[in-house]
Amino acid sequence: MRPRILMALLLSLLWGRPVPAQTPPRLDTTALRAWREDLAFLRTAMPAHHANLFHVMSRSQFDSALDAIAARLPTLTRPQAIVELERLAALVGDGHTNVSPWRDTAIAFHTLPVAFYWFSDGVAVRAATTSHADVVGAPVLAIGGVTIDSAIARVRPLIGRDNEMGVRAWAPVLLAMPEVLQAVGLAADRGRVELVVARNGERRSVVLEPAGPFPIATGETDRSWAARPGWVDARDHTQTPLWLSDPNDTYWYRYLPDSRTLYCQLNAILQNPGDSVAVFLARAIATADSGSADRFVLDLRLNGGGNGQWNRDILRALIKSRYDAPGRLLVVTGRRTWSAAGMLIDDLENFSDAVFIGEPSAARGIGYGDSQRLVLPNSHVTLRVSTLYWQLWDPRDTRPWIEPAVSAGLTLADYVAGRDPALAAAIAYPR
Repeated sequence: MRPRILMALLLSLLWGRPVPAQTPPRLDTTALRAWREDLAFLRTAMPAHHANLFHVMSRSQFDSALDAIAARLPTLTRPQAIVELERLAALVGDGHTNVSPWRDTAIAFHTLPVAFYWFSDGVAVRAATTSHADVVGAPVLAIGGVTIDSAIARVRPLIGRDNEMGVRAWAPVLLAMPEVLQAVGLAADRGRVELVVARNGERRSVVLEPAGPFPIATGETDRSWAARPGWVDARDHTQTPLWLSDPNDTYWYRYLPDSRTLYCQLNAILQNPGDSVAVFLARAIATADSGSADRFVLDLRLNGGGNGQWNRDILRALIKSRYDAPGRLLVVTGRRTWSAAGMLIDDLENFSDAVFIGEPSAARGIGYGDSQRLVLPNSHVTLRVSTLYWQLWDPRDTRPWIEPAVSAGLTLADYVAGRDPALAAAIAYPR
């Protein structure tokens, strides 16, 4: 064993700190051959399975991008090759075509000991391991020696998206992955990443080391807000806001008597076993009626989609209720409202009197979806491609998203205090 690595191991045992990750080796001859076979697979499979792979880029641009990756392979590490696949998928120009290291166990990227969130007033450290609790709640000024805006610009080309809300959703996730930071030039060594935050009016620089594997996200619901063992959160000392109180339930509701509001959270377009979404909504609406509710708030902020065939049941229940009237049906959307949930808000815009509040969703009413997994034969990395074209808006509609009638983003101060500006705006909306 090399002396430097042996010393790191000894220090890790003495101090209880993780061993800094070393720069991974370049691809050897065998790996190069395997990666070239994977690229050849994508050259055929992506056009064959995507509904229209060349709706944004041309065939020659696609071939050139693949050729450029192949030419660079001898200079790349495995993580860098994967990041290049992210870039390739994002060139296609739709959100359902992507490489997503946060949900692919074969990629096996790591996490920094911090979690970022892009609040309406900037990127901040939302949570961190206990050893870095002193930076929790601090606005981020720089990563890897460049400003936070420049860091976001480095990872933007890696994000498959339907609009810019997709960047707001996923850029903070990628910026917490040391392999990504090294690949885009924000860290010379993925075992040491420089972070600069603002604390008590002063700039503070800390060096971060990897803190284990990145927690894999599964399912359609955004569970990124869930507490991690051994981590502290910026809102640990305040009451959990209602919208983050029960992300594990596919759907649930609560009557709020003080405002005569039925609050209903729908976290995926799926069916619970033994409790269909139609039966659930009938129960929620009956509860609202029995309490003489003035309004029905449908919260879709954690809803990343599911199976759009169930949208008909949701839409039918709402438009048949007495809440489908101006100012009575309030729908809260956000950057993680997407896919089948995006289709639901398109239907609500077209066929109901719903008022949208919060942030725009990451979805458009015209675009590609229904992704299919292409598992590369050698690396086993998954690249998803869109297989269907959906046109739920007028073809002349050039909006990037449904603009909320009331914009209610989440500031860092709101989050720390446990406030929910979007729900407050929904309750205050005039009837």
